[in-house]
Amino acid sequence: MAGAYDVVVVGAGIGGLTVAALLSARGLNACVLERQSQVGGCIGRVEFSGLEFEPGMGVYTSFGANEIYQRIFAQLPVDVPETSLVTRPYVVRTMDGTDVRLVDEEEARFPQFSSAVATAALARARGPLYEIRGGPAMIAERLAESIKRSGGTVRLNTPVLRLAYDSSGGAAGVDLLSGETVVAKRAVISNLTIWDTYGKLVGLNRTPSEIRKQLNSLHGTGAYVVYATIREPAIARLPSERLLVAAQPRAEEDDWFTEFTIAIQGNTATLTSATDVNQWFTYHASEEDFEESDQAALELFWSKLHAAVPELGGDIEIIETANPRMYYELTRRKLGMILSPQPPISIPSLRTSVPNLFIISDTVSPSPDLASVAEAACMLAGSHSTNQ
Repeated sequence: MAGAYDVVVVGAGIGGLTVAALLSARGLNACVLERQSQVGGCIGRVEFSGLEFEPGMGVYTSFGANEIYQRIFAQLPVDVPETSLVTRPYVVRTMDGTDVRLVDEEEARFPQFSSAVATAALARARGPLYEIRGGPAMIAERLAESIKRSGGTVRLNTPVLRLAYDSSGGAAGVDLLSGETVVAKRAVISNLTIWDTYGKLVGLNRTPSEIRKQLNSLHGTGAYVVYATIREPAIARLPSERLLVAAQPRAEEDDWFTEFTIAIQGNTATLTSATDVNQWFTYHASEEDFEESDQAALELFWSKLHAAVPELGGDIEIIETANPRMYYELTRRKLGMILSPQPPISIPSLRTSVPNLFIISDTVSPSPDLASVAEAACMLAGSHSTNQ
């Protein structure tokens, strides 16, 4: 046995950390188990070649007075991360090359975009936007610090294998890949995707048939990300350090990378587009075949980027790319970095089919943004079942 806790949380993303921090502050003994070497999940720090990259668009919601982060951190023994209000969040470049500067909901014109990346970015314009000093990873790091200060535990580099069950079929803890068992006296909370919660923790043989059917009908929208360095002449030529771009398809059947975002932080740039997840996990005869597919995707993305944003010229250089399979190999998150499941999940959030097992995840929140996950985490932390 590796120990016993009131609550065991599997995954140190924003949802799992928020629940654990709140429960720990209320006196429960919580333990967070994370397979990676850092906390944060999708908002964890991204570093390549000694450079740090913004993991998203660099603008975030709900840091105002009485909004979700202020309410959360008011209950914790740590301060909310320092933020500053963004008055000009980003520019939308439409298909015809017109630039629309989003200022607020009344002044902005909202072009029609179809991808999860674009939809999420546009949704952020409908309220005050903030920059986080130190990046969004500061939220996760402060929450982890709060857990420890309140007497809780955060274990990194600790892969979880499966649920451990009690004699009545309820969640009694988790079995680790190391062979240890961590006991949960009150609840296990999964901060994994809906697919991984049932497919890995619960096990498909214990998943009710109606839930298996729903899971099989869902598909995720993945993210293709390019991390690059950008020189000052290009930054000076651009209309903004944050752009949401609609690119012309090269052919009628070409629907790859028709929308993408650009976020510049200092001399680094993060470029993100939605992509079909399935094609990244199809069979490849060899690793060389997969690398060729990845290179072809990069060339297509790069050509569309320069056609839509010619201001970049030769002043941008690729440092690294991340496709859904690469992200899966790092996190073991099914289908990689999923932006949103489609169709919307009708499986009830928070509770699962297993007694004493709960879920908090961007795949079951009303929307996949951080504030929505944090709101759901507050609901879960306040639920009778986990703190009584």
